[in-house]
Amino acid sequence: MVTTKKISGVGRRMLMAFLATTGVAGMDALPALGQTGRQMPMSSSGLDYGLNDISLAPGEVIVGSPGMSNGGAVTHNGGSYQIIDSSSVPTANMPMADPVTSEMPMMQSPNYGGYANNGYPAAGCATGNCGSSGSNYAGYSGAMLGRGGAKLGSGGNVCGPTCNPYLYASLEALYFTNRQVGNYSQSPNFFLDDFDYEFGVRGTVGIVPDCRNGMEFSFVGPFTWNTAAQLNSSTGGIGTFLVPRGTLVAGDLSNFSNAVSQRQEYEAQYYSLEANRTLIGWEICKFLYGMRYVNYEEDFLYRSATVGAAPANQGQLFSSTQNRLIGAQVGLEMTYPITCKLWSDFRGRAGAYGNFAENQFRLSNGGTLVARNFDDDVELAGLFEFGGGVRYYLTDDFHVRAGAEMWYLTGVATAIDQFSSRVRQDTGRRIDIDDDVLMMGINVGAELKF
Repeated sequence: MVTTKKISGVGRRMLMAFLATTGVAGMDALPALGQTGRQMPMSSSGLDYGLNDISLAPGEVIVGSPGMSNGGAVTHNGGSYQIIDSSSVPTANMPMADPVTSEMPMMQSPNYGGYANNGYPAAGCATGNCGSSGSNYAGYSGAMLGRGGAKLGSGGNVCGPTCNPYLYASLEALYFTNRQVGNYSQSPNFFLDDFDYEFGVRGTVGIVPDCRNGMEFSFVGPFTWNTAAQLNSSTGGIGTFLVPRGTLVAGDLSNFSNAVSQRQEYEAQYYSLEANRTLIGWEICKFLYGMRYVNYEEDFLYRSATVGAAPANQGQLFSSTQNRLIGAQVGLEMTYPITCKLWSDFRGRAGAYGNFAENQFRLSNGGTLVARNFDDDVELAGLFEFGGGVRYYLTDDFHVRAGAEMWYLTGVATAIDQFSSRVRQDTGRRIDIDDDVLMMGINVGAELKF
């Protein structure tokens, strides 16, 4: 028996094969897969399906042909339809000769998005062979035959994964540096060292109600980087790169030349908050999009003193900026199995933001305020994050990880970019929001699903 309408894929072949093989109205229950990925047995004394149970589309009929056999043909309305030999069709109860090169008999319902274990013995997973040489299915890595567990991707489980809603929380220690300084100095006699590595944290909590769509919230920071340098000379001779321009004269910078003491300080601060919608694919790929707030601030202070009593012998230059970035971002996280419990991962973010930036600039000499200006503006900024690492699953729902990352922040106002060595009375009156900041470092953390 066959239907006149072509049935695509494996479903068509299996239906034709079973009908051709039995040649009777009754047949065993069809295998079924639920959200859990578990299959029904191929035979059951309690369930019987006949031809009258087959749903037909409008215009479809069931026709018969005498003498029908495997490999033969049946004619209907002038057309000839070949009957598939049932012995060539793999079923869920027929083990495959080579699971690597043969076609999987049936894949799991797309409602889950994981791999099915149809045609493969559950014992291979329960024993945790995970592609070891002692398994009949050594060709599969930990991504296919991991230990049994609650969620695919948690150690690579595929033995009856469930789709129960779950929460997850991760906490990472970040050890990062900021490459902004670059031996900066306003004196020819000494310069600032680069920022040291500093500690911060990244905390994330999320929920996945249906194993596919979810939400998560993250906090990164706070980071505070500092660097400072000081030079003293009892005989003087410490110089400066500052020169007066515009309405300023040499006397307005007198305490920065031939100084007996100078000090430069540079500080940067960073933190961010984000809220994202997530889309999970097999729990080995996570795509996200959402909103993010980034705060980045810088302060630069340059002090100088000449022979004499304070404050007449002191000069000071101060520049400060604050960047408040608000906008949208997209991200991608992927994992790949190395062994049964050891996985590699990739993390990426890209965002476009409106930067609400402000700056302040002050210059004083001998107790007199020479210049005091500020400005604010809104410009387009971007933040790009790339990183990778490895994670080790202590259990199916708990892993530890370590990796390295790089963050590139562009379109921001930095403190040392708001003035040059040629200072004027209106220096700092127009904010410059066109600098880049590179941050990089390592991270160590853990994640728990529950």
